[in-house]
Amino acid sequence: MRYEFIFWRFASSVFHNGRWLHSAHQYQTRLEQNQGDAPTEGNNVGTECVMDYSDQFTTYSIFNGRDALLRWAHEQGKLNNIVIVIKRSDYGGEGKRRPRVILACERNGNYKSCKSSETTDIRSDANNDMKKCARDTGTKKCGCPFLLKGVNIGDGDDWKLEVVCGVHNHPISEYLQGHSFVGRLTEEENALLLDMSKSLVKPRDILVTIKDRDAMNVSTMKTIYNVRIRNRTKEFAGRTQMQQLLTKLSEHNYIEWHRTSGDIVTDLFWTHPINIDILCAFPHALIMDCTYKTNRYHFPLLQIVGVTSTNMTFSVAYVYMNAEKEDNYIWALTALRSLLDDNCLLGVIVTDQELALMNSITSIFPKARHLLCRWHINKGVLANCKKLFGTLKQWKQFNEDWNTLVGSKTEEEYWHCLRQIKSKFSEFQKALEYIHENWLNPFKDRFVAAWTDTCSIRWTTTEAIDGDGCDGSISEMVRVCWVVQWGMSSSMVLRWRRWQRDGFFDGSAMEVVVNVMGCAIGCVCKRREFLMGWG
Repeated sequence: MRYEFIFWRFASSVFHNGRWLHSAHQYQTRLEQNQGDAPTEGNNVGTECVMDYSDQFTTYSIFNGRDALLRWAHEQGKLNNIVIVIKRSDYGGEGKRRPRVILACERNGNYKSCKSSETTDIRSDANNDMKKCARDTGTKKCGCPFLLKGVNIGDGDDWKLEVVCGVHNHPISEYLQGHSFVGRLTEEENALLLDMSKSLVKPRDILVTIKDRDAMNVSTMKTIYNVRIRNRTKEFAGRTQMQQLLTKLSEHNYIEWHRTSGDIVTDLFWTHPINIDILCAFPHALIMDCTYKTNRYHFPLLQIVGVTSTNMTFSVAYVYMNAEKEDNYIWALTALRSLLDDNCLLGVIVTDQELALMNSITSIFPKARHLLCRWHINKGVLANCKKLFGTLKQWKQFNEDWNTLVGSKTEEEYWHCLRQIKSKFSEFQKALEYIHENWLNPFKDRFVAAWTDTCSIRWTTTEAIDGDGCDGSISEMVRVCWVVQWGMSSSMVLRWRRWQRDGFFDGSAMEVVVNVMGCAIGCVCKRREFLMGWG
């Protein structure tokens, strides 16, 4: 009881070397008298560093709970660039002992020598041998006497905060960035980081968002990276990356197949049943291409994309392959073919000039028309032909004539444009040989408009439904009604397929198509009657 009485009597004093010092002046005087008592060398602490922050932490407020008290102390510390940590905590006990918490500066405690007993191996430049050397270590501890005391009062959860010592014996940090404790994220910030990480937001954008929400946040990029790694480790629960991927695919009801070589996964195919339903509704055009640098194993990722009647793309399937060989492509396309029914016939497949993929398409989808991507072709022409021309003007003229040749609407126009290119650029034989040997002679029917337009599906925009470009004929109405049927009733088609698969619908496909077509033709006819003044 005697010591407790002394503690409460001199709550704003400092206990230093066996004596209670009641002010910063007494503490500085005592420190000057005993400079040699404690090892303060190397920690930037001197007699001129005594600073009193008692007024900044003195409060007569009653806090509703221990967390509220800690939150106020930490926020007050941030305002003054001081990091407040918990030194001791006591949850009370039997009798009159009340819960309490002792808060201190992060530099409270004894200073440790820079030379540690730990040793590390370093390489000697003289004889290239390994030798032992003491490891240099440091600490922020400098015996800072700053102390705060929080005590539970009354029978409820009310707390009060008192300043035991408001003196710091070290310079106050100008900025708090880099202090690990004060840079920790709150629970709300952790939840926000987790949600944004799942949405594939970049770490720098996550940090900007957190700082926008809290102007006093002093977290750094290292904090964001550490939290992301900790959350990922917790989510993996000891599983490898491949095991985690297979687990997630199973949890979200994905269709997944894979091939292995021993214990190593060599190929992985996955898609979702909804994607297959959309493909069965719009099987007219597929785009296939590989992308790279998506994983640490350097596996190419084959992406298969479909196109709807409204020119919107949708994902069909993804395939990880250990190599871009014909065997890998055949396995991937066979997996895709097994998911389609006999009534789902692919119309057009567009790829780049990947010979293994082209041969696999011919083998698995022999009835599909295969076209080459003009963007990839133009990239190849740019990379191989631009350097052959002396001036930029010559290259631009050649590139313009090349695009005119590719866009030829008829075969007669194509041969005319080809003769013009040969006569105009006869002095650039290497460029002419490249476009002939690599593109025109073997593949002109797969990318020149004179041949590709014979199999393309020309979808009309919604402007045709508004009456623009419609001449009122029956053939034009049928064309527009097909746009209505595919553009407006795609969700109905998907819903019908889902009902048929689940056994809720017994009608035939023709009955549904007839009903949809009847509605579409009725809508178009009513629209034409209104526009032409019939109704």
